[in-house]
Amino acid sequence: MKKIMQFTLLLATLNLSPIFVQADEKLNDELMKIVKEFTPSNALLVNPEKPFSTQSIQLYDFNHDEQKEIIATFEIKAKEQPNPSQFGVMVLKKVNDDWQKVWETKAQGVGLDFSGLADITGDGTKEYLFGVTIGAAAGNKLEIFQFSDNSFKNIADVLYHKIDLLNGNQKEGLAVWRRYLADSYLVDVLKWNSEKLVHDKELYSKYYPVIEKFYNNKISKMNAWFYWYCLADAQIKAILFEEASKSIEKGSLLAKKLSMPEVVQTFNELSDRLEVKKKRLNN
Repeated sequence: MKKIMQFTLLLATLNLSPIFVQADEKLNDELMKIVKEFTPSNALLVNPEKPFSTQSIQLYDFNHDEQKEIIATFEIKAKEQPNPSQFGVMVLKKVNDDWQKVWETKAQGVGLDFSGLADITGDGTKEYLFGVTIGAAAGNKLEIFQFSDNSFKNIADVLYHKIDLLNGNQKEGLAVWRRYLADSYLVDVLKWNSEKLVHDKELYSKYYPVIEKFYNNKISKMNAWFYWYCLADAQIKAILFEEASKSIEKGSLLAKKLSMPEVVQTFNELSDRLEVKKKRLNN
């Protein structure tokens, strides 16, 4: 009796009725039944790490015919552990009264990091983003697939350790974090230019406060040269030249105190890059 009262209270808190909950469960059961018909016998459905709370089954109307396709992600474990698994995704489409598998791809890795939808190209139809973890050091590989002419085409591959989706004008961008050293990252912000993903200055400047906050927090705990290097790199990309010059100076000074001539040279090269960018903007 107590459990029933708690469940009823939970439904009231979520502003849901038992009828809606049962309807959602019925829909999930029906989707699961459809997906299992097409899932390899040695595979298990798997949720991605990101976007947060994303499930193994997603729905999206790729061809805008008011009939949503089913996107399902799965894992086929290697027979000999700890060899990498195969992570796959398939798209199912309802044709007349029957479901058909219209597309599938697989990639080898140790985890499914990303499975989501975003309008990268700005054409009004979302692309499918599939990111598999290669390893702790190598990070992840994101594949971007565009739906066109009733098929899926790989339009870009992106290597990353961390990634954020960003809202831009019409198109969505990607903030790509690639590990530099320890827990420091070089960050780029990419946007589709009608042919490929390229660095986007405007979107980078908007995203920069996120990067700055990350490194200010790191430096407050440990004043390491590699944090200053990555922060300076971000400041150059965000056209914050004075801030970049100060960061280079602080990082270089730390490297000199630690008798690290190769690192000092790395900062000198970063300073040269800063001067080149200054001249380009002034001309």
